[in-house]
Amino acid sequence: MKCRIFLLGLVCTSLMNAQQTETADTLAIQLGTAEIIQKLPVTTEKLGKQQLNQRNLGQDITSLIGNQTSVVVTSDAGAGIGYSSVRIRGVAQDHINITMNGVPLNDPESQNVFWVNMPDMASSASSVLIQRGVGTSASGTAAFGAAINIESEQPSAVSFIEGSISGGSFNTQKYSLKGGSGNLLNGKLRMNINASVIQSDGYIDRAFSDLYSFGINARYKTGSNTTFTYWNFNGNEKTYQAWNGIDGEMLKTNRRFNPAGAIYDDDGNIVDYYKNETDNYRQSHHHLGWQQNYGKGWKSSTTLYYTRGKGYYENYKQNAKLYQYKIESETERADLIRQKWLDNHLYGLNFNFENQRLGNVKLFSGFALNQYTNKHYGKVIWLENQPNWNPDFEFYRNHSDKSEFSVYSKAIWQLNRFEIFGDLQYRYVSYKTRAAENGENEYEDFFPFEDKLNFVNPKIGLNYNLNTRQTLYFYYGMSHREPIRSDYIDNGRKLDPETLHDFELGYKKSGRLKLNANLFYMYYLDQLVATGQLNDTGNYIRTNSGKSFRTGIELSFGYEILESKLDLYGNLSRNISKNMDYSEIAYDEQGNEIIIDYGDTSISFSPEWVAAAGLDYSPIKQLHFNVSGKYTGSQFLTNTERNDGKLDAYFLTDLLIRYQPNVKALKNLEFSLLINNLFDIEYESNGFYYEGAYYYPQAGINILGGLSFRF
Repeated sequence: MKCRIFLLGLVCTSLMNAQQTETADTLAIQLGTAEIIQKLPVTTEKLGKQQLNQRNLGQDITSLIGNQTSVVVTSDAGAGIGYSSVRIRGVAQDHINITMNGVPLNDPESQNVFWVNMPDMASSASSVLIQRGVGTSASGTAAFGAAINIESEQPSAVSFIEGSISGGSFNTQKYSLKGGSGNLLNGKLRMNINASVIQSDGYIDRAFSDLYSFGINARYKTGSNTTFTYWNFNGNEKTYQAWNGIDGEMLKTNRRFNPAGAIYDDDGNIVDYYKNETDNYRQSHHHLGWQQNYGKGWKSSTTLYYTRGKGYYENYKQNAKLYQYKIESETERADLIRQKWLDNHLYGLNFNFENQRLGNVKLFSGFALNQYTNKHYGKVIWLENQPNWNPDFEFYRNHSDKSEFSVYSKAIWQLNRFEIFGDLQYRYVSYKTRAAENGENEYEDFFPFEDKLNFVNPKIGLNYNLNTRQTLYFYYGMSHREPIRSDYIDNGRKLDPETLHDFELGYKKSGRLKLNANLFYMYYLDQLVATGQLNDTGNYIRTNSGKSFRTGIELSFGYEILESKLDLYGNLSRNISKNMDYSEIAYDEQGNEIIIDYGDTSISFSPEWVAAAGLDYSPIKQLHFNVSGKYTGSQFLTNTERNDGKLDAYFLTDLLIRYQPNVKALKNLEFSLLINNLFDIEYESNGFYYEGAYYYPQAGINILGGLSFRF
């Protein structure tokens, strides 16, 4: 509580300035912004600040983008708060390049993004741009089917205080406060500060989330051509584990059951739950930027960044085999409590330059490099019948080092109605793991490895502008991607890097009627696909699938039926995802390795149909209604098309009501009511397969209400 009071006080202290009048701002353009990317011949979709704010009542960013084209989201705790993830075109989150202001958010080892470490980041974002397919070159892990680019807000030119309070089902609560200094030092300096607290019990039993974040966003201009920026975001999370899933029998009797932390008696009955079966993590992001205008169209953007992460998850292990924890004892087994830790640092530099005034040519180029170190270690903090046990006793420790360098150049050449796009990227990855001295433990499934990989990723595209509002485009892009840490460890060997050839053919129309239609064909070599099984840390075990493809059609539209009163929008995706001549390694009764051929099979977690539709209605200026529906087709949990391992299709309906009364003292007073899953549909959005199907049930009808204000 003291920490929260301090954070909110820090915000208020920064606002002791007289309110100033908004002035024009001419910040230097940063390469890779949504405006630039949307002009390229790539398949994109953008959510602006207003769209993000409408539903921002505490749920993760994944929930806020869940109605976009070809997007499927899931939440371990079942209500959109805590551990959550997103798939696009069936492509898992660890294959999606996710950046904030061009700085990678993907963890270099797992290549995943843990939104739970960045609670309420949506309040700091000005837009989210989704690229489907390979897209254009950017820093971070290679886009391997999709990319999500988040841009932060610019600090305000006027001083303000902005707050929001929301709450609802499952004891969900969110408190957020943000403030801006306005122009200081004759307009040279601006600064925003924000802080948020989010708590929820979760839909799944005991799947609570206790999250908070705070950050700073500052800009300093030395003149009309030079700007320095600093963006900082700090997140802290404590969540009860909810990643175990439940089997089909439990699904029928108790959808909210959570086996995590269960303590059993000798007859196998649950007698209690360990109260601290939790995940705990802190993460801080620091971005220091320099934007420079050199004249005659030449501009550059430089960003130094540092991401710090440290945390652990804790388990109560009953009747544990002590030798697996390197514990020497006369007793072979005992109860114990273990923690598994991560302690990591990511340092990086992005440099980009551009010139969009070279006659009919626009030129963009740059490079990115980063260095990542991570310490993996485990501690036994308590051992049964050992009152003097050393809580710092380590049973394994190993280290990872991963470095990356990439350089790219891309250009757009305008020729009458044609715009020709070319993009070439070189990417080098070096990855090494090693056991620390006395840190080996054969029961932790770790082995040291070293890999050095060189990738060349070409991309070409063509826009044909039918008129100022209609464009046809064609795109081809190649991308390579290295295996992640768990791929090496789960398979006990080096796996092959993945290769993707992406073809996109599309049509874009702006105006009162907005239309987007595209065909895509993504051909993979050695795609790493989820087998349906989980490893010890709850992540999907993956394997190279040989040749595979994803192909389909995507349609989206928006139509303003009545100006400022009635809008209709929607999207539809038909996606065929297939492994070609898929096979898996198995073992016979004698333990001999055999290969089982399955032929052509559907890729796991890839629904054939995904669709969404919505209606915005404002009968009066202050009152807004939004009703939206989302359909997600059935999905296989494995690549072998098991009929007993399948997620059923589901259709969800949400209702959002917003009311903005006229209050002079508060510019943007707004009351919101969001009813999720209006018709109380029972559904499961995720699962895995291990000697049978396991599922992650999601919440039925649930409500979030809130108010926000600004003055």
